[in-house]
Amino acid sequence: MNRPTTMLLVVVTIILSVATKAQTSAQAGVQANGQASVQGDQAHAPATGGASASSTVLAQSNHTNAGLSSGTIFNATLSSPVDSKKSKPGDQVSARTAESVKAEGKTVLPKGTKLIGHVTQASARAKGATESTLAISFDRAILKSGQEVPLHVAIQAMAAAPTAASASDADLDTIAGGSAAGSGSVAGRSTVGGLTSSVTSAAGSVRNSAATVASAEGTAVNSTVNSTTEVASASRGTIGGLNASGQLTSSSRGVFNMEGLTLNSLGTSNTQGSVITSTGKNVHLDTGTRMLMVIQAMPNP
Repeated sequence: MNRPTTMLLVVVTIILSVATKAQTSAQAGVQANGQASVQGDQAHAPATGGASASSTVLAQSNHTNAGLSSGTIFNATLSSPVDSKKSKPGDQVSARTAESVKAEGKTVLPKGTKLIGHVTQASARAKGATESTLAISFDRAILKSGQEVPLHVAIQAMAAAPTAASASDADLDTIAGGSAAGSGSVAGRSTVGGLTSSVTSAAGSVRNSAATVASAEGTAVNSTVNSTTEVASASRGTIGGLNASGQLTSSSRGVFNMEGLTLNSLGTSNTQGSVITSTGKNVHLDTGTRMLMVIQAMPNP
């Protein structure tokens, strides 16, 4: 092989070698870019998943306490009696809302919504002991549709179940009826035969009317005094009270018209609930006991 041919082959070999190296380098670069892209996507995926998880947690938190903020207050009544002597931890306690509970202008818990709780502590008054204790925690509501909504509710105030018309009102009605009947009977005994008999009958009627008025005034005074005494007794050691419709006002705290009972709304822990104690007897709550409820933050799992 002559010299020019040899030189040509060397040049061609060099060119082919350079081209091969360039192609290999390009392929390596493409592969590296592809791996970097995949790794970037993988690194981005957990972040997206984290954002999704955060959204889920946020959505769940929005449904906590049915969307009612902590501090929301509403009235409820006890659906069945509870007694510290007969109850044991875990026993169900139920109540119903006595008014609609709203959030941002929308009704969340309609009036009559069932509230479900349970007894967390119950101790009867043992011989030689001075107190009995009953602790209750309400943890969910059941809507009329049957849907259950998690809640964490404490009892802020309590009042005795409403009673029928007062005895003083009944006495006044009886007196009024008796007065009318008495007047008729006097008139019936009046004789037609003489002026003296008519005058005597009229005088007797006047005396009966005067006695009726005096009796009614005395009953009214006694009723006022009794009512004043009841309010003063109920207000001792408490805040607020009942409004004209018989519901506890939003600022009320403590126990009203339930002698010997005291209330600790928060208990000693989030899971214990509201603690009611009684001195001298067992804690007993009748059906219809009025309760002022307050929404609290959900306890940590």
